[in-house]
Amino acid sequence: MNLDFMSLKTTSVAAVKGERHKEKILERQKAQEMEQAMLSQRELNPYWKDGGTGLPPEKDEAASVKKVTVVEDAGLSWLQKSYQRMKEQAEREKRNFEEIVAERYGSMEIFQSRLEEAERVASRKENYYRSGRWKKTDYSESEKEKKEQHMTKETRDEDDRN
Repeated sequence: MNLDFMSLKTTSVAAVKGERHKEKILERQKAQEMEQAMLSQRELNPYWKDGGTGLPPEKDEAASVKKVTVVEDAGLSWLQKSYQRMKEQAEREKRNFEEIVAERYGSMEIFQSRLEEAERVASRKENYYRSGRWKKTDYSESEKEKKEQHMTKETRDEDDRN
C-alpha cells in the first residue's frame, strides 16, 4: 500500500467558507478605501473631507438655533445682528467694544439712536398689524343708513316680483 493519500492536504468546508468570507471583506474594504480616496480628492465640502460626517461640529447648540426675523422691521434685525457681530469681534480681537462701534458708526450714541429709532418704527408696525388690520370696518352712521336702505329696497323689489 501506498501512503500518498496521507500526504494530501485536506481542508474542511467551514475553513473554505471562512477564507472566502475574509477575502470578500478585504475586497469590500479596498473598494471603500478607493472610493473614499477618490471622494476626498474632489470634495468641496470641508465637512466631508477626511472622513467627516458632512455636518459642521456643534460647538454651541444655542448658536445653531436661528431667530426668525420680521420682514420690514425698519432695519432692526440688521442692527441687532451688527451689534452681535461687533461684540464677537471685540472678544475675538480683545479690543474695547466702544472702539469697534466708533469705527463702524462714528460713536456709540449714533448707533444707539439708530437702534432706538428702528425699535420704535418696528413696534409701530407690529402694533399696526396686531391692532386690527383684519377687523371689519366700523361704518359711520350715514353709511349704516345707506346700507339699511339698500337692503330694504332689495327686499321690496323681491316682493314686487312675487
